[in-house]
Formats: sequence, structure tokens, C-alpha cells
Amino acid sequence: MARTLRHPVTDLTDDALREVLFRVDATGFPSDLAHLWEVEHQRYRETLRRIPPARDAEAAILDLGSTRAWLPFFQSVLGYRRMVLNTNYPDAGFVDESVRVRGAVPADVRVSVFDVERDEFPHDDGAFDVVCCLEVLEHLSVDPMAMMAEVNRVLKPGGTFVLTTPNAVRSANVVNAIRGEHPYGWAPYNGFDANRHNREYTPREVEKLFRCGGFSPSEVTTFGSKRRGAVRDLMSVLVSPFLWPRRWRRDVILAVGTKTSTRVDRRPSWLYFEMAERAMLDQRANRREIADVIKVCDASRQRGPAPVRSRL
Repeated sequence: MARTLRHPVTDLTDDALREVLFRVDATGFPSDLAHLWEVEHQRYRETLRRIPPARDAEAAILDLGSTRAWLPFFQSVLGYRRMVLNTNYPDAGFVDESVRVRGAVPADVRVSVFDVERDEFPHDDGAFDVVCCLEVLEHLSVDPMAMMAEVNRVLKPGGTFVLTTPNAVRSANVVNAIRGEHPYGWAPYNGFDANRHNREYTPREVEKLFRCGGFSPSEVTTFGSKRRGAVRDLMSVLVSPFLWPRRWRRDVILAVGTKTSTRVDRRPSWLYFEMAERAMLDQRANRREIADVIKVCDASRQRGPAPVRSRL
């Protein structure tokens, strides 16, 4: 009979996890670690206990859209010695190859710069045992299935994919809508980039996203419920009994899946609006036709005028 190993996070108190977080070098990090822990400690615990510990020194983990706050947990708690931290903002201070974790066993920590929905991941097929996508999906604005396809490619068969994202149908969003407000939790414009939630997902959509990406979901649930003031909290309690199951009402979706197939539904109809793509392809075709006409005209000019034949 196979023995089930106890997850290392299970035996750590919140104080112990907080101490691990503060082992990371925070120089240049744009967030305050103390505030980050105060606000997000439940997310750290719930997420970490879904990430399988490193099976050996060769196990590799890729964290998409990473921040250095996850590094000490990967290294000191889960035991990974090969870690790739992805960012699309290399100068923002979120990750840095020079970052060290105090008291941790030396590890191979690399920063990989690429856009998860526009670029091919610069990593080999089946390079990773675990891929994490933590609070990234909601920011994608162009092609989320491009990311899912690349995650499938770089993950080993049987590897684990862990994803968290805000829950579009959390009780707080319903209360926002009832009050005539925007339901999303983070949708402001800042004047210079798209750092906002472009699309939030429901738990059922995340489950479909996993299946379209070639992953068998072992768990899709929600957790967390932040206080938002007495009136909003009371409204949330009152409307909750009329909503979907309790496991889908909370703030954050957490999904875990195993790579069981290399087949990916690249453009599922429930997620993509094909009319826009057809219009874009038509525009490209029109531009090619115009370019061809210009080439023919240019070639005619270079040959000069055709000789005039006399009718005599």
C-alpha cells in the first residue's frame, strides 16, 4: 500500500510561514512584505498546500508572472532547487536573478522574460514538473489559450498545473452589481498600461479552460472572503443563500490539474469572438492585395513605357 506523504505546509503555523517570507531579499521590491503578508497570508497557505513538494533535486518549477515573495516558499518550504521565475516587466523589481533567500540551500534560480499570451515560452518541451499561474489569468487581454497551450507544452506528462484568479461570481461582485457599481475588483485605468483585470472568470469557466488546455482538473474551488465594510458584508450574507454552491461564492478561484493530454482546443467558442478575428484577417488580405498592386505598378515604371506601334 502506497504511503501518502504529508504536505510540508500542513505543519507550519502562520507565524512560521511569515518568517519564511521575510527571508527573501526585498531590496528593490515594489511591495511591502509586512503589508503583503497581512493581506494575502491565506492565499499563500491555500495555494502552497496545492503545489506538490519537489520529488528530488532535479524537479523544476515555473512560476508565470512571478514575484520574489513566492521564491522563499518554493525554495525553503517545498524544496525546489530548480526554479524559473517569469516576468514581462524585468525592470519593475518583482523578480531578479540576484535575489537570495537567507538560510536556504543553494538553488538554480533564473528569471525568464516573456509575455505569456503573446510569446512562445523560451523553454523546452516537458521541461517542468510544476507550472504555477497565480493571479495572472485575469490580466490577459489578447489570447489566454496561447498561454494554456504553452503551459501544456513545457509541462511534463503527468505534471501539475496550479492556477489562482479572482472569482467573477464571488458574493462581493454580486453586491457591487446590486449597488450599481462595476462588479470587477480591479478595473481602473492608470493612463499608461493595461495593469487591470481585463476579464475575470467563473469557477466553471476555469474548469473548462483546464480541459481545453489538456489538463484534468483534480480540484476547482474558491477560498477567502475579505471584509468590505458592514453594509457590504451584511448584503453579502443576505444574497449568498440565493447564489450558486458555497464552494463557488468566495473571492479567489483555486484550480489544480494534471497534464493528461497534448491535445489543446486552441480557440473554444465560449471564450473567443471570431468576428473580430475574421475582420483582422480581411484587413490583412486587403493590405496584401494593395501591396501586390503597388509592386506591379512599380515594376511597370521600372520597365518604362511600352513601345508605340505604328498603324501605317
